[in-house]
Amino acid sequence: MSSADPQDDPHPHGPRSFFARRRQPPDETDPLIDPHSRWIDRFGLLLALVALTVALLSLVDIRAGALAGRAQVAGLVTTLTVGATLALALRAAGLRARWRRRADVVLGLLVVLSLVVVLVLETPDSVTSAPPLLLVIAAFAPVVVARRLVRHRVVTLPTLLGAVSAYLLIALAYYYAFLTVDSLSGEHFFGAEESTTSFMYFSLTTITTLGYGDLAAVSPLGRLLATSEAIIGQVYLVVFVALIVSMAAGRWQRALD
Repeated sequence: MSSADPQDDPHPHGPRSFFARRRQPPDETDPLIDPHSRWIDRFGLLLALVALTVALLSLVDIRAGALAGRAQVAGLVTTLTVGATLALALRAAGLRARWRRRADVVLGLLVVLSLVVVLVLETPDSVTSAPPLLLVIAAFAPVVVARRLVRHRVVTLPTLLGAVSAYLLIALAYYYAFLTVDSLSGEHFFGAEESTTSFMYFSLTTITTLGYGDLAAVSPLGRLLATSEAIIGQVYLVVFVALIVSMAAGRWQRALD
């Protein structure tokens, strides 16, 4: 038996508390993270919002050219939802107030500019449906969530929820990357015009490496993006599964000592 002080163990109730809703042991050394933030590790709420965003983009074609009003409403809802998702991701990641305020200013400007593009400017549907600004917003979300998760020292339910959230956020970022290439490259991403819901479907099947074959990127840049998503998705799974198993195994061993 180990003579270690039980107070050194932040979760003294044994292996059954692996997935309990408890805060991580505070890390005061990280200059970016406030371990005492009331928003930190609220990954359950983040996962719900991410799932809503993915469902919205999977069901609603925001490039409905014949129905301009409906397309504008869809663009508005999508922009606000993605903005809210990233804002929550920054808070769930536990960024300190001074960093979060700066990020909120940048995020707010990007969302406002995106709304101007979607609702005000007289631009073609191919541009308003996928403002490149939304790609910038979506790309940050999985980064800040993953950065927080790698600093978890014990496995809790928020650890698992955060890992799933970051995985879906990667698919969301690639959705906007695919749409941006389709809009700005001068040729259709799939060789023919497709609804925007097809891009979300393609992103999800690519990151999970299902590869049904009904849709495929035709341009060199599109193929590069698709293969990079598949690689990043698999590397992410390997890294975070290994991280979670390692923390769980270490926690179990300490409980037995």
